[in-house]
Amino acid sequence: MTKILVVDDDFSNAEVIQLVLENEGFEVERICHSIQLEPSIAKFCPDLVLMDILLDAHDGRDICNDLKADQSTSHIPVMLITAMLESQIGKITCEADAIMFKPFDYTVLVNKVKKVLRSAIKIRN
Repeated sequence: MTKILVVDDDFSNAEVIQLVLENEGFEVERICHSIQLEPSIAKFCPDLVLMDILLDAHDGRDICNDLKADQSTSHIPVMLITAMLESQIGKITCEADAIMFKPFDYTVLVNKVKKVLRSAIKIRN
């Protein structure tokens, strides 16, 4: 079963995303604090990290870049979600595999998650 780690400091948003993805057959773990990310990745071994950009004390773009720079996590696709304006995103260079802007339709979210996962599998093979 494909594992997705949802990182969002808005508990209700993380919970809804978890429910939507679980209904699609994914195994989902959610965390609401960026400090929990490393231990969660080590324990859960996600196939995808779905993360908000504006987190508690950190910026998801910086966290994404750290994940991509670390050889032990660079293979994990990272999909960012945000309520920021598209023009604000580029202020920090980011190596995310995809970005979705809030508000979004959950069907579109699921389709984008599946697309990112398919792309990651093709790259590994």
